[in-house]
Amino acid sequence: MVEPMEATDDSDNMAEVTEEEEEVDRGDVLWSQLLPELLRLIYRKLPDTGDFVRFRAVCTAWRDAALVSDPPPQLPWIVQHGHRTQGVLARPRLRFYSHSSARTYHVGVEGRRSLLLAPGAFQGHAVATVDLATTILYNPFTGERRALPPAPYLKWSKHEVRGVFTVVPDDGAGCVVVNTCTRTRHFAYFRPGVDDAGWSVFDRRKNLCANAYHGGRFYANDTATMETLAINAATRAVEAVVQRPLGEKFHSARGDYLVGSTHGRKLLRAVKQPRCGTQAAADTDVYFNVYQLDVPAAAAAGGKQAAWTKVDTIGDAVLFIDDYGQGFSMEPNDAAGLRRDCVYFMHVKWTWGWQYRFLCRYSMEDGRVDKAVPLGETFGETWILPSLRYSDE
Repeated sequence: MVEPMEATDDSDNMAEVTEEEEEVDRGDVLWSQLLPELLRLIYRKLPDTGDFVRFRAVCTAWRDAALVSDPPPQLPWIVQHGHRTQGVLARPRLRFYSHSSARTYHVGVEGRRSLLLAPGAFQGHAVATVDLATTILYNPFTGERRALPPAPYLKWSKHEVRGVFTVVPDDGAGCVVVNTCTRTRHFAYFRPGVDDAGWSVFDRRKNLCANAYHGGRFYANDTATMETLAINAATRAVEAVVQRPLGEKFHSARGDYLVGSTHGRKLLRAVKQPRCGTQAAADTDVYFNVYQLDVPAAAAAGGKQAAWTKVDTIGDAVLFIDDYGQGFSMEPNDAAGLRRDCVYFMHVKWTWGWQYRFLCRYSMEDGRVDKAVPLGETFGETWILPSLRYSDE
């Protein structure tokens, strides 16, 4: 931490202002007079939300030019799992790790009430519990809070959030909150401001795991058959059943991921496999098979059915996946310093009873894990895409 300089009284020894110093002063003024078009070109290259916040804090002109409604392409941050840290309930702040800048950020929580983030993958808003009693939709970067209805499952304890959550945009209008119960394997969704009746629970079978909201439909993988169900979000009817990828061996449902792109153009299925045996001991012992959902035009007319097609590359995209079957598919800008056509995932290693976490990068081009960054003990598998916007903006 940089300590403030001690103020001293040197009025007797003060020198006259030179022309060079005057030039510096005039230069400072000119920085605030940069054209808004030029400022936009600059801040759109910032890969980290923290840098974007600092950019807006320089002066009024820069703040007016860098609108929170037009942020640069951002990358997700890793959330600290607070329940693994002693005394977290007394901490009025949350911790996040930004891979693009390799920084750890501390975000203050309004008031002194305890707040815990649920596991999952979040865009903008996260699901949290306040004082272990109330479940809310919470944006840690703006402080915005929105109440969520009571738990959708009977086996959900009123004092504990059960399951894994995702929060995704709803076609540009609000968001969709999706919950997969880890005990009953049901999943449900809720759209704040739209679903006044509460949660909509899908499918009474107890064998649904990874799910993704894509193009007005929910896609969920069946743990028994490894098929993918396409469910209409409006009618809750199963519109299609996509067969499991041909020749794929599934060792565990925890390594099966459904990921929708942020631009809504495609749906991907990533399967994490160990190179030897059924469980990877090291981060380098895994590889990924990636599939893209192929929906031919003839499928709507009763012709060829949708199918998973294996791909050797994801192009300019980067996948960020957690340990619960959720994640993001994004296309970062060039300033982010991330290698494209890669999958970023978390690996946990146990040594003498201690848990060590690594953020790993799998290269689709090379077919191997070529980078692993050690993380703190309390950082988990939850991703959040920072947003400085409010829900009504």
